[in-house]
Amino acid sequence: MTTLFKPNIMKYSILTLVFSLLMACNTTAKKEETNTEQASPVAVVKSNLEVEAKKDNTGTFLCKINGKDWAYTKASGIISMEGKPRKRTAIITFKKKLEKGSESIQLWYNADSFELITTAVQLRFKNKEGKLFTCYYNLDSNGTKRSPNGTMLGVIDLSNEAEASGTAAVSNINIKYEGEKLDNPENAIINLTDLTFSDVGYSDIAKLAKAFKN
Repeated sequence: MTTLFKPNIMKYSILTLVFSLLMACNTTAKKEETNTEQASPVAVVKSNLEVEAKKDNTGTFLCKINGKDWAYTKASGIISMEGKPRKRTAIITFKKKLEKGSESIQLWYNADSFELITTAVQLRFKNKEGKLFTCYYNLDSNGTKRSPNGTMLGVIDLSNEAEASGTAAVSNINIKYEGEKLDNPENAIINLTDLTFSDVGYSDIAKLAKAFKN
């Protein structure tokens, strides 16, 4: 009897061990499944945030304004006689269409020396009441009373008769007026950095007039 009883105990022990292992695996699997279910909503939220960020960055990147990306939805160029004394000037305009209103950056280059001579910017910022209004900034190579510390560097390439490319770096442009209305006082002064453009179509008024006469 004693000999027959020992194998039964061994079988029982083995079965108990196997059952314990199965229970342990099942418990681990349930924990992993629970953790996955808990982590899933976080991953979905992150994905939605990434998609939303891409929707905000519409248009073609042009530069950073006070460290924030600025993109345009339309670009155009023209060469005409401007200023006193009148000189050939290449004016490149970038516009950004918004849900309400628009923003723009306009760069004026001497079409003979190819140097940047004027920068004009229109941006939409919030006032103290939380409403957007248009803010005007302007700087030329002669300097302005509003921007005594303003600096400006840039060149344009007009070697292609149909498309222009160029660069610009403009800093410390003070708002022209109504700066006291800004919700964020830091927007009273703007800096344009990392500004490069290429393949912007332009027209030369003098050449068009000559072609028309012929």
